Amino acid sequence: MGDSSTNLSADNEFSIHAAAYAVKRLSRDELEENFVDMLHQKFVERQIFLQILKDHGIDADLSYSFASNI
Repeated sequence: MGDSSTNLSADNEFSIHAAAYAVKRLSRDELEENFVDMLHQKFVERQIFLQILKDHGIDADLSYSFASNI
């Protein structure tokens, strides 16, 4: 910590180190499941945001595609 070349605040740098430590403790399956859950949550949040825009008369459309090579 404390590398001034990152230009991050101490709080942000600490958060990154804490997240990296937490991720390191997860299995690959847990990481994949959490990543998919995060993508789904972001998609839902975006859909809610676009619906609110439409409720106020702002027409917006969202295209989402998810490809898997599994």
